[in-house]
Amino acid sequence: MKSLIGLVLLALLAVLSAMLLKESVGTVVFLVPPTRVDLSVGFFLLIVLIVLWLTFWLGRVLQRLAAFPERVRIYRERRTELGAHRALYEALRALLEGRFVRAERSAQDAQAAPPVAGMAALIGARAAHRMQEFDRRDRWLEQAESDPDLATARRVVSAELWAEQREPGRALRAIEALQSSGARHLHAMRIALSAHVQAKHWRDVMRTVRVLEKRRALHAEAAARVRRIAVRGLLADAADDPVLLERTWEAVDSPDRLVPDIALDAARRLNEAGRGQAAALALEAVLERQWDERLLDEYALCEVTGSRAQIERAESWLKAHPRSQPLLRCLARICLREKLWGKARAYLEESQRLGEDAQTSLALAELAEAMGDGEGAARHFRRAALGLAQRAPEEATPRPPRTIRREATW
Repeated sequence: MKSLIGLVLLALLAVLSAMLLKESVGTVVFLVPPTRVDLSVGFFLLIVLIVLWLTFWLGRVLQRLAAFPERVRIYRERRTELGAHRALYEALRALLEGRFVRAERSAQDAQAAPPVAGMAALIGARAAHRMQEFDRRDRWLEQAESDPDLATARRVVSAELWAEQREPGRALRAIEALQSSGARHLHAMRIALSAHVQAKHWRDVMRTVRVLEKRRALHAEAAARVRRIAVRGLLADAADDPVLLERTWEAVDSPDRLVPDIALDAARRLNEAGRGQAAALALEAVLERQWDERLLDEYALCEVTGSRAQIERAESWLKAHPRSQPLLRCLARICLREKLWGKARAYLEESQRLGEDAQTSLALAELAEAMGDGEGAARHFRRAALGLAQRAPEEATPRPPRTIRREATW
C-alpha cells in the first residue's frame, strides 16, 4: 500500500513538473570560452535532479562500504552470541536430563560469549560434580568468578556442591561470605544446616532448624529428625562428664525433651553415667504426656533414691494400661531391684499369661537366679534364648537388661 501511494505521489509530481516546465521559455547559458552551451530551463533542472540523485546514491554506497567491516564484526558477534545462547540452552537441558558429559561440552561451547560464560560455567561445575570430577568442577567455579553479577549464585552453588562432597568447612565459608554480603535466603540456610550436621556443630544445627521451622522452609518430619540427631550429638559430646551431661539435657528445649526417641536416648546415656534420677524424670515426663511402651524397659533400669514412689507411679499407669506386657515387665524389674520377690513374680506371671515373651522369660530367669533357684533360672534362660532366636531378622535386638547382683534371699 505504501508503494502504491508513493507511485501516485511521484506521478503527480511528474505531471506538475511537466506543466511548469512547459510554460517555461527561459534559457540557461554555460559559457566556457571558446565554448558556449545553451540549455533550456527544463532540461537544466532535469540534469540537476539527476546529478543530485546520483550524488545521493553514491554517498549511500560509500557510507555502506565504510561501515562494512563494522557490520561484519557485529554480525559475527551476534552469530557467536546466538550460538552461545543455544549452547547454554543445550547445556541446561542436558544437565536436567542427566547427560553430564554433553552438558559440560555444551557449557564449554557457551564460553565464546562473555555475557553467558559465567552461567555456563556454573552449569559446567554442576555437571563435573555429578561425574565426580572435583578438580574440574573447581576450575569451572573459578571461571564463574569473572561475572560479578553471578557472585551470589556462585557462592550458593559452591556451598551446595561442597556440602554434597562432605566438605563442610568450605561450604560454611562460602555461606559466611554470602551472608556477609547481606544476602539472606532460605536455600543457603538449608545448605548451612547440612554442613553444620556434617561438621557436628550441634548448637548451630539447633539454631538453624528453629529459624527454618519458623519460616516454614523445612518439613516438620525432617526438622524433628534433625533435632533428634542434634540432641543425640550434644549428649554424646557430654557423655564423659555426668554433670555436664545432665546440664546439657536440661538445656534442651522442652518440646524436644518430650519426643520419645530423644528422651529414650537421653535416658540411656544418663543411666550409663549413673544419673538414674534424671533419666527417670526424663522418661516420666514423656510417659505422662503420651504413652509409649518403648520407654518402659529403660525406665526399669533407672536407679532412683525413692524406688517405692517409682513403683507407685508405674502401678498408676497399670490402671490405665492393664494389659501392657512392657509395663508389667517394668514393674517386675523395679520390684526385683528392691528385692520384692513376690510382687516381681506376680507381675511376670501376669505378663506371661498375656503371651510368651523372651524378655519376660529373661526377667523370670533373673528372678529365679536372685532367689537361688538355679534349675528354674536355667529353664527360663533357655526359653528366653529360644524366643530371641525365633524373632524376625529385621527386628532390632533389644537392649540386654542390666544384671542385678543380689544375694539369694528367701
